Amino acid sequence: MSTLILIAIGIALVAIIGLAFGLSDRWFAALLALACLLSGIDAVYRGLTGWAAGFLLSGAMFAGASVHAVYTASRARRQQ
Repeated sequence: MSTLILIAIGIALVAIIGLAFGLSDRWFAALLALACLLSGIDAVYRGLTGWAAGFLLSGAMFAGASVHAVYTASRARRQQ
């Protein structure tokens, strides 16, 4: 296993364990986006085009979910 994959697995585990202890949605999605993007970079380096596209698309999806969670939290704070 490459170093990038080990780092991505570690970040994903931190996200899942953090979710069990009340980690906010924006941090959870951001950490998963980071893990997916690191995995995608490793897949690109190894020449696995299908895996790279899947990981990078998943990373973009989680990044969008994180931005949405940040926006919803800030909108909820403004309405109070």
